[in-house]
Amino acid sequence: MSRSLLLSALLFAACGVGGSDPSDGSSPQISIDAPLPNATVGGQVSIDLTVTDDFGVDEVKILIDGVELIKLFSAPFHANWNTVQLADNSAHVIRVEAKDLSGNVGIRSITVTVQNGPL
Repeated sequence: MSRSLLLSALLFAACGVGGSDPSDGSSPQISIDAPLPNATVGGQVSIDLTVTDDFGVDEVKILIDGVELIKLFSAPFHANWNTVQLADNSAHVIRVEAKDLSGNVGIRSITVTVQNGPL
């Protein structure tokens, strides 16, 4: 590799071109608006989120018990979760992972209980 090509590569890496923005040290802010923590849910459950970031949101993943339900790339951040086949009185974790344009990740989790039969 020539000396000038090596110098160009080092300058490219040092400037952060193609990488994360070093001035963005904050993760996206996540609010799980529905369902509420510790709620009892059943049937088709609406999962509604508010996700904000000062540099922009790149992607939002919604996971149920560690399994990805959906990946979203723009607002509104919403999904439907079908709980019909789940056992009554079973606890489940809704986890949201949001990544901003600089690669910072924010995480928020809640637990809900599924009840599809009579209460």
